Amino acid sequence: MRRGSWIVAIALTACGDRGPGAGAPPDEIVLGLVPALEAQKLIDNLDPLAEFLAAELGVPVESFVPQDYTGLLEAMGSGRADIGMIPPFAAMLGRERYGIETILISVREGEATYHSQWMTLDPAYCLEPPERDEAGLLRCEGPIEQVRGKTVAFTDPTSTSGYLFPALQLLDAGINPETDIRALFVGGHDAAVIAVLKGDVEVGVCYDDARVYGSLPREFPDIAEKVIVFNRSEEIPNDGVTVRGDLPAETKAAITAAFLKLVEVEKAKPRRERLLWKLYEIDGFVPYTEGLHEPVRRAFQEMGDRIDVDH
Repeated sequence: MRRGSWIVAIALTACGDRGPGAGAPPDEIVLGLVPALEAQKLIDNLDPLAEFLAAELGVPVESFVPQDYTGLLEAMGSGRADIGMIPPFAAMLGRERYGIETILISVREGEATYHSQWMTLDPAYCLEPPERDEAGLLRCEGPIEQVRGKTVAFTDPTSTSGYLFPALQLLDAGINPETDIRALFVGGHDAAVIAVLKGDVEVGVCYDDARVYGSLPREFPDIAEKVIVFNRSEEIPNDGVTVRGDLPAETKAAITAAFLKLVEVEKAKPRRERLLWKLYEIDGFVPYTEGLHEPVRRAFQEMGDRIDVDH
């Protein structure tokens, strides 16, 4: 889930120094969100989310769009932001560096996990001719070793599904992601799909299934006819809601309750009218449980210093 020139970046310094010291109930909450797909859609829906949270929490809620997840982590770590909706690698890193806590895990289509997927236009990557899945999208099975020497569109070096897990797959296959392929970081998951569709790269990586999310099917109706998924990663825990670790326990509990209430308030609406769906295509949440990010931690440990976490 990241950023090219299409991001609307708001300087973190705009948040200012605010509120009382660590551990005291805040007199203002700052919410930071980073676009996963369409930046403008997220920006348009930030104010309604901030207004809902303010009404539930009883304090003003300000929102901002940092340049990337690293910027959001730094803002939360320095006390300039209180809430973030963050993917698992960034959440794990934020916990290690700044004591940031994950309180809720997103649910989509009834699942709290997802995968990375490898895409191409070339059916030669498939061991058998590609077939359509239940959504009408092309899939097949093909070995990851075929990407050696190719230009691959990743999303961002800090993206769990857009780089971390795919890079680990390459290492497991004996392919060095720094020297045995040409890595191109394109920003968002939609940008990776488009790069493959337009032939800018032979192979791309995104989360499953970014081919049908947002406005991509409307803007590029030939995606379903051309873009083939030929490989995917192991299961990855979904993104979730994170909070500053030094917030009072009652504030964390109130934030948790507010997000859960939003799900309940909007569940009778058509999916595409729900605020959380419009922001991150979230259907609901489950509580975070200890150990849920262990697959991400293990991947990070195996990748070592290959990951540019300060990108």
